[in-house]
Amino acid sequence: MNKKIVSLILMFICTLALVACSTGTTNVSEGKSPKQMVEESFAKWYGLKSYDMDMIMNMKFSVEDEVLDMSMIGKGVIFQNPMKMKMVMETTIPGMGQKMTIEQYAEQNEQKMAIYQNIENNWQKITFDDPAMMETMYMDPKDNLKLFMDHLISAEIIGEEKIDGKDALKIKLVASGDIFDQIFQESAGDMLGLGNGLISADVFSQIGDMVYTIWVDKNTLDTLKCQMDLSENMRNLGKALAEEPNMPAEVKDIFANAEIFMEYTILNPNNAQDFTIPEEAINAPEMELPAS
Repeated sequence: MNKKIVSLILMFICTLALVACSTGTTNVSEGKSPKQMVEESFAKWYGLKSYDMDMIMNMKFSVEDEVLDMSMIGKGVIFQNPMKMKMVMETTIPGMGQKMTIEQYAEQNEQKMAIYQNIENNWQKITFDDPAMMETMYMDPKDNLKLFMDHLISAEIIGEEKIDGKDALKIKLVASGDIFDQIFQESAGDMLGLGNGLISADVFSQIGDMVYTIWVDKNTLDTLKCQMDLSENMRNLGKALAEEPNMPAEVKDIFANAEIFMEYTILNPNNAQDFTIPEEAINAPEMELPAS
């Protein structure tokens, strides 16, 4: 299996993952529409200085003649404004039954964002310094919230559950696929080949609507858990890429049969423990992106 392709896939997932407290007993959700509750919940989430995450990521890609099926569980530490992130995930190597730990860090400032990755004691990093991407990544949280709400098609309460002992409303959200078009073109277009003619600008408009499930605390409107199934979106992207004459064959295949499911639980709002990025990560060799 081409380890470089696998590493690039994991870096892509980390990037996608980037692309995300209060107390009381009064039921503040009463009298509010699902859309209003979601908007307030996201506003509180985006306003956090830090939080921890428990994560589940199920991913399947076709790589050359093999199917790369990776089910990951892990934990993350997120600091916002500026962003600093740590993720430690465990997965089983496909076809081998061996456990593997993947360690990732990300850090940004006004000039660049760096992602560091450690697989089997092999550190690599990738640095993004595209001005348009950094402008989007440094968007004010209120603007991030506006971007999502402007593309929201529907919000529907589909149930109630207990999350970590808290009464939660389960809300299904559908956002217009235009949000992918805007996010990818503004923040990741050059990395994915938009700026150098590798792919055409209308590819991202074919990804389709995004379905997003959020569990909101009934008493505080805190975001407790989120879930995304991007499988259909990635398959749509694969179909669109298949029409691009300049795309390498392996990239078409990777996305054509992709399955991506993510679930993350928000913990310790504004109380995450700070961390230091290891020197081995900072001094790691730069990973090369696929040539156009």
